[in-house]
Amino acid sequence: MIMRLFELKEQQRLSTATSFMKKIEDFKEVSRRSDEEECLRKKQELEERLVPKRESQVDVERTIQRLQDEARQRFQQKEDQIDQKLKEIKSIQEKELQEDLKKKTLELHVAEAKRRKGMSSSKLESLLKLLNESVTACKQRDAFLQTVQMKLDRVTALKAQFQVVVNNVNHEDPLNSAIRSENIVKQVEDLVEVIRDDIAKNNAIVQEKNASSKHQQPQPALPSSGVMPVTSSVVKQEHRNDQHGRLEKKTHDSKEGHEDLDFVRREDLVVYSQLQAELRQYEANTAAFSGDLSLKTLRFELQKAVLHPVNEISDQSGQHLQDKLDRLRSLLQGNAVHVGSRMVRATEHPGGLEYCTNLLARRLVAQGEDQVNVNPKAAFPIAAIITELWLEFPVFGRLVLAHFYRQCPYLVPYYLPQQEGQSNEDYYKSLGYRYSGGKVEQQPTYLKRMSGVVRLYAAVLISLPRRNQRHPHGLEHAWRYLAALLNLSPRNDITAAILVEFLTVAGSAMSKEYGRQFQKMLHLICTEYFTMIRNVTPKGSGGGPVTRLEEFLHESITKGGISPPAGQLSPRFW
Repeated sequence: MIMRLFELKEQQRLSTATSFMKKIEDFKEVSRRSDEEECLRKKQELEERLVPKRESQVDVERTIQRLQDEARQRFQQKEDQIDQKLKEIKSIQEKELQEDLKKKTLELHVAEAKRRKGMSSSKLESLLKLLNESVTACKQRDAFLQTVQMKLDRVTALKAQFQVVVNNVNHEDPLNSAIRSENIVKQVEDLVEVIRDDIAKNNAIVQEKNASSKHQQPQPALPSSGVMPVTSSVVKQEHRNDQHGRLEKKTHDSKEGHEDLDFVRREDLVVYSQLQAELRQYEANTAAFSGDLSLKTLRFELQKAVLHPVNEISDQSGQHLQDKLDRLRSLLQGNAVHVGSRMVRATEHPGGLEYCTNLLARRLVAQGEDQVNVNPKAAFPIAAIITELWLEFPVFGRLVLAHFYRQCPYLVPYYLPQQEGQSNEDYYKSLGYRYSGGKVEQQPTYLKRMSGVVRLYAAVLISLPRRNQRHPHGLEHAWRYLAALLNLSPRNDITAAILVEFLTVAGSAMSKEYGRQFQKMLHLICTEYFTMIRNVTPKGSGGGPVTRLEEFLHESITKGGISPPAGQLSPRFW
């Protein structure tokens, strides 16, 4: 029994030992396998590092990289689109804000323009009422008003221009028309003041004469020219700064005399004196603007706005001429015009528009001396511009005529006499001669310049306004001028020079307009007047202008008429 138990225990011990050994063997096997797997894994990793990748793997990685780049690009595009949208929204908001601000500003300007136009209209009505009262109170009214008729006509023209400006609505710049209306009222105010002063002087003279008649005081004898005496106070006040003041005053105040002077017709002298007085007054009104040093830059820009288109006027084409007219018209209307890269407006400062108007009138007339005497055909495009602007701006037209008369008094016609105490230099300058180094220019040069001015003036007279409008200074003035010239005794050289130039340009048009009447006048020139010209031409002087006139008249008789001037623009040119 005991033996049996011993055997059982021994068997259990052996079995346990066997089981334990097996477990050890199993563990060793597992460890060995794990080591092999780990070794194999590391071997594979090493091979992967050392052995190049297969092409399929490279393609996969490139595809992955490309997809990542595309994803980043789409994301960036979305961000850019969002930023652009925000900028557009901001820009729209700013634009709406600016438009709203501009609209409100425009509304304020419209209201301000309406207010200022209303004030200008009221002031103009008051001025016209005051003028009417002064005219009504004028003594010997019918006789006196003839002497100020030109000024009254100018007031009427300014009134008509005022109505056009007031009714004109400029939606871009409503204040522009208000400023122009104020400038016109200022001109009317100056004219009314001058006319009232003239009426006051006239009433004082008439009252003094009436008082002298009542007291039966003897009247002083009339001078041989039929000039009525005037008081010393009136003499001192009239034409104080005019170099021809004394002569103008004598003839202007001789309302009861009917004799014409040998150097000018009395009615022509009245017109000449009034125009020169208006020109001096206009220049005085712009003196503050012209002399202000702070406005030097503005004046320079305005000068370029005038001179550039004036110097470019030519008969190159109708479109070219229209462009120059549009630029000058826009300037006189007070609109902004291009000067290089800048924009400039004549109404930027009070007096600027008047400054430009007078400068333009002066420079266009000066083209007769500077350009037409060199290139006679240049007279016609310049005359066309003058005529078109004269139609739209009557004040500009009167300034042009005043500058023509100042530049060349023979266009009145007026042979200025030398005044007592007047130096030779001052006298020759009043006739239009130029001085250089104290020496007067040569006679041929002077005659050529004056001929250029006469040619330009004659070209204005025959210029055909477009759209069948009535000419503001047309052929009727050519007839008046020629008749007045033939009623004066001719002078050496100058009469023949201006007569041949005037007939060359205006003769053909006058012949068509006046027919037989003009032929009678031409016959008078060929016979009696040409003989008078020969009689005043010194023998042996050469007589260049006289020879030209003789050849012109001979050719006209031979051809049976006067040919149209070379270079005249056709009615359809533009």
